[in-house]
Amino acid sequence: MKYPLLFIVPMFFLSLLPCQAQVEYDNLFSLDISYALTGLLNQGWGIGLSYEKKAVDWLSFTGTFGHMTFLTGIKDVYCTSVSLSLFSNYYPLSNGLDKLYVSIGNGCDFMNYFGKGELPETAQDTLIHITPLLGWKFNTLKFLMIDVSTGYKFIINGSQNYSEIKNYVNPGFRFNFDFRILFKEIKKERAGSGI
Repeated sequence: MKYPLLFIVPMFFLSLLPCQAQVEYDNLFSLDISYALTGLLNQGWGIGLSYEKKAVDWLSFTGTFGHMTFLTGIKDVYCTSVSLSLFSNYYPLSNGLDKLYVSIGNGCDFMNYFGKGELPETAQDTLIHITPLLGWKFNTLKFLMIDVSTGYKFIINGSQNYSEIKNYVNPGFRFNFDFRILFKEIKKERAGSGI
């Protein structure tokens, strides 16, 4: 399954090059759907938000916040987590925050366990990771950008309750698909329409 994906994804990116709209902007606010999907798949919920700011033409920094509550591997025990991360992004083909990028960042997840079941000995836990990414961002509408990336998540400091939350941690190879919303463009359209 992974090998056909390695051929399909680059062809998809190459086919989009001629039809991309060039939009210049210095920051992006985005909703990260991976937290919501992971929460739903583990009988919970989640939300992820990120903000990217351009430092110079080819370099930007991204801060990410995520919150999720989900069912662990222990019966009737839930985990609530808060995730914070910071990434630096290099754009070799663009002066904006689009097209090909190489990124590396690290994050920290703080977890708290609760519920009716038998709680683990460590009711509060921390997980630290480093994740390099390779991705592509492209505009689909004036105010919407799609970010497709792949990377590898290295766990530096593992959780003491790793076996109960392995569906949340997801170490190793990862594939991301995010929507980036350009709020400046939405404000311009509303101002132009008199709303």
